[in-house]
Amino acid sequence: MTIASLKTRDYFDGNGSTCVFELPFMFMRDEDVKVLVSDVEGVETVQILGSDYTLTGAGEQACGECHMNRTLQKGEVLFVRRCPALTQEADYLENGAFPAASHEAALDKLTMICQALSERLDRTISLRISSAVEGLVLPEPAADNVLGWNAAQDNLENKEIIDFGQVAIPISVTQGGTGATNPTEALIGLGFGATGMAVSCCSTGEEVLQTIDSEGNIVRTLSGSLLKAVYGDEAQVHTGTDLSELVVERNHVVWTLTEESHFTDVSLPYDGTYVFHVYPAGYELNLAVSYKMSEMLASPNPLAGEIRVVVEQFNARKTILVVQNMEV
Repeated sequence: MTIASLKTRDYFDGNGSTCVFELPFMFMRDEDVKVLVSDVEGVETVQILGSDYTLTGAGEQACGECHMNRTLQKGEVLFVRRCPALTQEADYLENGAFPAASHEAALDKLTMICQALSERLDRTISLRISSAVEGLVLPEPAADNVLGWNAAQDNLENKEIIDFGQVAIPISVTQGGTGATNPTEALIGLGFGATGMAVSCCSTGEEVLQTIDSEGNIVRTLSGSLLKAVYGDEAQVHTGTDLSELVVERNHVVWTLTEESHFTDVSLPYDGTYVFHVYPAGYELNLAVSYKMSEMLASPNPLAGEIRVVVEQFNARKTILVVQNMEV
């Protein structure tokens, strides 16, 4: 029997020096062999016969070789498989000769076709032998949907995550989450910062984070025990017309303006919340656009007794959470 091996495909790891690879199977024509290369990131690229590679040994019992036009680097993988055309080329004439070579070549090709189909079926999803499900079909792809069984449990359909009684990440506020992936957006999602936020002190001396509505009324208060622990007892003093020379050492900074100044981008030593107590003394304070901030933030008022600016840094992104104009 000519086709004695069940092997119809193989792969080879690149080593930075090899460009010739021995095929583990017999093939009739060069076009029957398909070649692709997977790069170090797993991206597969189909190779072109005659351009990316050549073959030798077609029709030979001793198999053949694949000659790549370049060496495969470490991390690259070469995949080869036999995939003959699904055609029947042996023409037997009535009352004509029945040559053994032609007959055996035709049987060889049929065997190769069967092996190629078997190899492809081995890589497909199939139901268990005991399954009673018939006529299973896949629905057309739908963006941001997943596949799931229908109510009758006899076919698949497109479903949203919430159809399974589960939730997506980040979890929305309506499903008990914050709808955010960082502290800033979490506070906004929970309602702190929707119309304005303020850091203030309660009767016990504890700092709290408050949501202020458009009329200045406090609509929500967040305990500030953690804020007090982070801020410490002593503020860092800064002078100048911007923050370019400021080396931040504390979580809160006192800055008295002596002329029109700019709240420029500042290097913060670690992720967390920083409070700037700016005393404008009648001078304008301009906020740098490099900060992420809500359009609903108040504008700094040069007539305020203090402009309190709360900045949060998270994953190297800086956000102005609060701009509060305090009374004189």
